[in-house]
Order: sequence, then C-alpha cells, then structure tokens
Amino acid sequence: MDPYLLLRFLHIVGFVLLGGGLLAVFVSELRAYRADDVARFAEAAWYTAAFYDGLAVPGALLVGLSGLLLTVELGLGFFEAPWLVGMWGLFLFEFIEGNTVTRVQFRRTLRRSRALRASGRLTGRDRDAARTLLGQLTHFLDLPLFLAIVYCGVLRPESWGHVLAVIAVALVAAAAMAAIVPRLAGAGRVSA
Repeated sequence: MDPYLLLRFLHIVGFVLLGGGLLAVFVSELRAYRADDVARFAEAAWYTAAFYDGLAVPGALLVGLSGLLLTVELGLGFFEAPWLVGMWGLFLFEFIEGNTVTRVQFRRTLRRSRALRASGRLTGRDRDAARTLLGQLTHFLDLPLFLAIVYCGVLRPESWGHVLAVIAVALVAAAAMAAIVPRLAGAGRVSA
C-alpha cells in the first residue's frame, strides 16, 4: 500500500473526527446556554466533555501526527509555503489553547454542573458563573479557526496576504459568534 495514500486517508479521518467533535461541543454548549433546568445543564456539560475527549482530542492527535508524516513524506519544508505555515501555526495554536484554556473551562462547567445538580436548581447567575469570559471567547474561536485550517489545506493559498485574510475573517466570525450566540440562545431557553 502506498504510504502517501494511507497518510492522506488518516489525515482526512482525523479532520472528520476533529470537526465533528468541535461541532458536537458547540451544539452541547448551545444546549447548556439554553437550559433552565439543572438536569439539562448537567447533561450538556457531560456531553461537552465526552465529545471533546472522545472525538476532538483523538482527531487532533491523528491530524497532527498524519500531517507531520505527510509533510516529511512529501518533502515539504515546514516554512516554505504560506498555506503550510498557516495550517501548522493555526493547528498548534488551537491544540495548545484547546488543551489548556478550553479544557479548564469545560472541566469547570462540568464540576459546577455536578454541584448544581446536588442542589437541584439552576439560576441564570449559576449558569453564567460556570463560564469565564476567556473560556467563552476560545470556545467560539474553535470552529472558525478549524475552518481556516481546512481552507488553507484545501485551497493552499500561496500568498501571506491571503492566509492572513482568512485568519482575520475567522477572528471576526468568532467575535461575532461570541457576542451574538449566547444572547440568541438565552432568548430561546427551554426547561424540562
């Protein structure tokens, strides 16, 4: 079997797992924003942790390893092409941020939801206290930066201006989502 094709297949599988995990985390967090009942909030917090640890992290590890091996197999220089530097730079940023800030945030929400479940009630203040501003911002950064990574890998822009423009669009999209999504989700709260 051709090693290149196998590595490419593993890279695609990794991206599917990573993207699916990030999307599932986004949806479960949206459910937590909308919950008025402690059981739904705790369930959403559990799903966030499960999707992150079960899909996003293994996908990221597979993407990183297969991407490294693909770069070596194809004889690409890590710093020769803007698209490759953009992909690696964004990937490393997201990997580090995801395993520090995001992990601390979703673990905090999970602990908080368990404590709230014991009390049997959930208030808006309790729900908001489960999240930090930095945790919210990085949460909304995950999907746009993931799409920027995919964009760089698929379209392979050859100019730094193009790569920086894609990153700028991702940052604006993340900021807009961080400002709008919690308010929209709060307006549509559901209870048991």
